[in-house]
Amino acid sequence: MNRNIIISAAISGSGPTENKTPHLPITPKQLADEAIAAAKAGAAIAHIHVRDPKTGAPSRDIYLYKEVVDRIRQESTDVIINLRTGMGGDLLLGPDSNPTELG
Repeated sequence: MNRNIIISAAISGSGPTENKTPHLPITPKQLADEAIAAAKAGAAIAHIHVRDPKTGAPSRDIYLYKEVVDRIRQESTDVIINLRTGMGGDLLLGPDSNPTELG
């Protein structure tokens, strides 16, 4: 029997959780730092919803996603980055040759 475990760390939760705890990572740097820490602690997947850095509210700002991903990739971790909008929205990426070119 295979007893390998895959851990997915939900870094920020979804929905309006910004007022429920002062420990919620909100800025792209905070989200990336938490994802990296989770990976170093054994998480295979970092499940990430970005937030408006000024309000903490859920956001669909593609540039916030890009900053989080860039920060995580700068570190030496092989965590799987699972980006989510969590608000019923669509994230349209560019072609396979350049997915960061937004659709």
